[in-house]
Amino acid sequence: MNRVVSVFLGVLIVLMAVNLPVQAGNKLKKKLVGTWTAEAPDAPYGYQEVDIEFYKENGDLKVKMITDYDVIVGENVKVDGDQVTFDFEVENMLCTAKLDYKKNQLVGQVETPEGNIPVTMTKKKK
Repeated sequence: MNRVVSVFLGVLIVLMAVNLPVQAGNKLKKKLVGTWTAEAPDAPYGYQEVDIEFYKENGDLKVKMITDYDVIVGENVKVDGDQVTFDFEVENMLCTAKLDYKKNQLVGQVETPEGNIPVTMTKKKK
């Protein structure tokens, strides 16, 4: 009997440990939905300040970037704990945004074939 209780407690602890990052990711997904202002002073002209919109579509988190000239749809949006990643294409170059949620901002970088560009995103008020 003692062994059954030990096994049960062990399985319970493992399930809780696996579930905690999922819960954190789900909370962040809810916080992400809306429009953000992205500032990247080192980005090429026209991309230094853009609006980023996170939205839900068929239960999945989606992202699009609104520039002065174009709307760029991101792909492969992933949320893992406090980290957000997504891919997008600019002028036929594949880029990957890797961001951390810190103090109500998304901070990180965009990886491009020409080098990494630091970016900071702040959510717009409704």
